[in-house]
Amino acid sequence: MPSKNQSAIPQDASPLVRRLGRSVLLTSEEVDYLETMQVNQAAVGKGDEFIHDGEPLRVTFLVRQGWVIRYRITPAGRRLIIGVSLPGDFIGLHVNFSHSSIFSAAALTNSSLALIEPVRILEIHRRFPVLASGLDWMSMRHANILAEHKVSLGARTAAQRILHFLLELWIRLEQVGLADDKGFELELTQEQIGDCMGLSTVHVNRSLSRLSKERLLKIEKGMVTFPEVSRSIRFADFDERFLMEFATKADGVGSNKRIS
Repeated sequence: MPSKNQSAIPQDASPLVRRLGRSVLLTSEEVDYLETMQVNQAAVGKGDEFIHDGEPLRVTFLVRQGWVIRYRITPAGRRLIIGVSLPGDFIGLHVNFSHSSIFSAAALTNSSLALIEPVRILEIHRRFPVLASGLDWMSMRHANILAEHKVSLGARTAAQRILHFLLELWIRLEQVGLADDKGFELELTQEQIGDCMGLSTVHVNRSLSRLSKERLLKIEKGMVTFPEVSRSIRFADFDERFLMEFATKADGVGSNKRIS
C-alpha cells in the first residue's frame, strides 16, 4: 500500500495545488481539501468589476483561470493598478480580518474565480499545518512583490521597471504551468502596463521600443520572449529571490533555478 505521504497531485490539479505541490509533498487529504474548497465558482467576463473599493469583502477569491487586476481610482480619476493576480493567486486571503475592501478588482480577461468562505481558510490552519505555512508564505510573497514594485518606482528607469515587471510575470506564470522557457503570452496593453508602473502610454511605448532594439525583450503577436535572458536580468536589476517558492526546509527546496 502506498504511503499516505506520497505525492497525490493529479495532472488536472488546480493552479493552487500545482504551485504548492512543486515544493511540498502534499498528501491526498490536503489535495482534496484544497480542491473541494474551490467548488463554489463564478465566471467573470473581461472588464467586469467584482470587488468594489469600500464595499464589504465577505469571501476570499482565488483566481483559477485568467488574469485579474486590483486597482485604485484617484480623486482626479486616474487608475493605478496595484497588482496583477494570476491563476493560483488569492485575493483577500485574510478577509476575516477586514470589514471592507481598500481596492477594486476586475477581470482583465475572461476569468474563473473560486469564492471561498473565510471559515475554510481558518480550517486549514486548524487541520493542515503545512498548508497553513504555505498560505502564510503566499501572503509574504505578495508583500515581496509590492515591495519590489516600490523599488522599481523609486530607483529604476522606465525601461528597467517594465523589463523587471515582465520578468516577474514570466516566473509567476511558469510556476503554475502557464509559461515555458521561451516566454509567455501577455494579456496587458501598453496603457495597462503604464497603470502598473506609473508611466504614460507614450513612455511605455518608447521604453518597449528601446528594449526591443537592444534585444532585451521581444513582443510578437502577444508573445513575450527574452532573446538574451542574462542581459535582460542584469539590465533590469532582477533578483528572483522575491518570488521564491514555498519550502519547508532550509536546503533550497523550491527555489527558482530556471533563469540565469
